Amino acid sequence: MDVLQSGLFSDFTWSHSHVFAGGTSQVFLLIEWRAGVLKQKTQFHGFNQCMAEDVQLHLQLGERVQVERMYGCQGEILNDRNISLSLGSLSEGRSKQLVLELSVGARQSGVYPIITALWTYMDVQKRKVVLQPSRTIPLQFSNHTALKYRRADYRVEKVLKLYQNASILEQARGELERGKLAQGEEMIRRQADEMLLYAIRFRDADYLKEAETLYQLIGLYLDTYRQLSSENANRKRDFRLKN
Repeated sequence: MDVLQSGLFSDFTWSHSHVFAGGTSQVFLLIEWRAGVLKQKTQFHGFNQCMAEDVQLHLQLGERVQVERMYGCQGEILNDRNISLSLGSLSEGRSKQLVLELSVGARQSGVYPIITALWTYMDVQKRKVVLQPSRTIPLQFSNHTALKYRRADYRVEKVLKLYQNASILEQARGELERGKLAQGEEMIRRQADEMLLYAIRFRDADYLKEAETLYQLIGLYLDTYRQLSSENANRKRDFRLKN
């Protein structure tokens, strides 16, 4: 009888593996996690089976490290150096992602611990809470001036840009709700054009799909908010006529 071993597996990827040591730097950390079962290839296990519930990631920040923004999650800030993220459940074969925008203060050249990460979750199969060993995520600091011109890691940049679309849509909806239809449309169209350019430049189908979605939302939002604007105008006119 084969022994199955379930677990939560995670990866941490910096937008830049090296940052400039001479000043405060902005850097992004992509965090990915997935649940799975290690087993022989002859066995089959459904991809939709829930493997982990109440997934939480506890983060302790290093000295002169601040979280400026979180994409793909919401966190509870416990104090200046500790943050707790509640990340829900996870099914076998599925993966999830989030991005942290960090500000790190100047340091001497060298490798420094930036974040210590600790995962906890409820193992559904064993019905017990699992506390994984903590993991320290280091970052290399250097005085080499060429670092200022290095491109970010492609995958980190891609996940970040896709998450930023949600923020742009929220801002655009705010403009539309205030009756500023042209401004709201322009914000979404500009973002859709950017996604299309990335799709062409990198030949990336995910960027193309995102661009198509944003272009479709332009028409949907404009039709919706034009109708609302017309209904509000009619209600105001009827109110004036009655009085």
